[in-house]
Amino acid sequence: MTKAKLDKKEKQSELEKYRDLVTVTLDYYINGKGLYGNSDYFTKLKVDVEEHYQRGRLTRLKQWFHDLTEMFVECRDLKFNKYLSDNTKYDVNIFQSHFHRIEKIINKGKIMTDNQFYDTNIMVDRLCQIEPIDSEKIEILNKLIRDYEERKSKRTKSPST
Repeated sequence: MTKAKLDKKEKQSELEKYRDLVTVTLDYYINGKGLYGNSDYFTKLKVDVEEHYQRGRLTRLKQWFHDLTEMFVECRDLKFNKYLSDNTKYDVNIFQSHFHRIEKIINKGKIMTDNQFYDTNIMVDRLCQIEPIDSEKIEILNKLIRDYEERKSKRTKSPST
């Protein structure tokens, strides 16, 4: 099943949204003061973004947003997500799948794999950096982490003879 084509008004709205999101993402790179590379490069890309917007290249802007935010998703930079919300009128959650995985772990009440352990640790680290601090969720996640570490250490201890 294919998506229905956007009408002119919807496309214009999407173009504005992705122009704003990509521009703010580039600002985040630029404000990183060299952390992400040459800020002149990202400044030049902002000019290209405006050109793509003017020419109605929605697919290109969406792809740029995906490409530019991929690193923040992989690094679990939750501050970036807040930066997007604070600097645009859009409520975008680039970490939705990560949050969903964490909620499943919480609902299950148990960390089962090293990957889940890793994801949970990252979530605790990030939650500690975001205001307001969600102490209740941090406490729940820390308990799951401790339980997993205890189970894992019991499995790896060799019996003493």
